[in-house]
Formats: sequence, structure tokens, C-alpha cells
Amino acid sequence: MEGWHESKKRIGLLLLLVAVLLVAVFFAVIAFSRYRWGFRNPESAVKYFSSLVEQDNLNGISLTIYYRYSISTFHPRPCIEEFVDRRRYERKTVVDSNELEGNIEALQQIGIDHLIPVTHEYPVLVMLYYIFEIHGRKIFDFAPNASGDDSSMLINGVEFEWNDVFFDVIRPFLPEDVIARWDRALMPCDW
Repeated sequence: MEGWHESKKRIGLLLLLVAVLLVAVFFAVIAFSRYRWGFRNPESAVKYFSSLVEQDNLNGISLTIYYRYSISTFHPRPCIEEFVDRRRYERKTVVDSNELEGNIEALQQIGIDHLIPVTHEYPVLVMLYYIFEIHGRKIFDFAPNASGDDSSMLINGVEFEWNDVFFDVIRPFLPEDVIARWDRALMPCDW
């Protein structure tokens, strides 16, 4: 009889060990997915980015900007995946953390208080796209949308009201003629 109680204790301990291992694997998968694919929630991503900038911790942060010189409604404009993956952009600019430090004032303006969700019924057609990464992991990406009556922007695939702060951060890294074209394209219509 005593051996039976001892066996029940061992089985109970074994089940507890298996449960602890399953919980550990679950949290490891969550941690790995965040590390590998970055943030999906735009608010969390922007908040994380803002905290890095606030701590003056730009080590490992890079900015990659993809854009077209021509902003035309007469040619088909691709979605984000086509724009980057199929190389529909004309220029690509990579900015490292040292260059970003020279633009710290603009970076400090980025925050979640600038994210006001909107929904439009027209497609987002991409002509400019940028992505902030840390050590090769996506923090957040941005694409302006000037395809409707009023401009909006995508942050990690979610549409928000347009806010100049997210465009101003890349101005120092774009040619003047591209900036002028985008300023005209994003200007609100007063018809």
C-alpha cells in the first residue's frame, strides 16, 4: 500500500513538471515571435519606439525609406507588399543610428497621441514607405495614403488620421524635389 502512495506522488510530480514545461514553451514561443517578427500592434510599436528615443538609446536602430520620384494617379500604384517585395520603388535610402541621432528632435515628436484611427473605403496605394528596425527586427512601418479626399497613414498596416510628425521624421533623408511632390500630394483639398 505504501508503494502505491509513493507512485501517486511521483505521477503527480511528473504531471506538475510537464505542466511547468508546457508553460515555459508557451512563453518561449511568444517571446520568440515578438523577437522575430516585431510588433504588430501599432500603438505598442510606437510606444516602444518612443521609449527608446526618450532614453536616447538609438543603438541598433535603422530607418529604411523606399520611394518613387513620380507620384502619379495614371499609373497603377502597388500595395505595400508589392511595393517592397517586387521592387516597385525607384529609390531606397538606409539611415543608420548615427545619422538618426542628428534628427533626434523629429524622432522625439513621434508618439501614440498622434495615432487617431480612421477607416476609408478606398485602397491604400503606396508610393512611399519606411520602416524602423532594431537589430533587424521591425519596430514599425509607415506608408502615407493620399488616394482619397483626405490623407491618412498606415502604421503597421492600420490606418490612422494623417499627422505630419510621421513624415517630418524622414524629410532630412529625402531629396528636396521628392519632399515638394509629397507636400503637394498630401495637401488637403479645399473643393
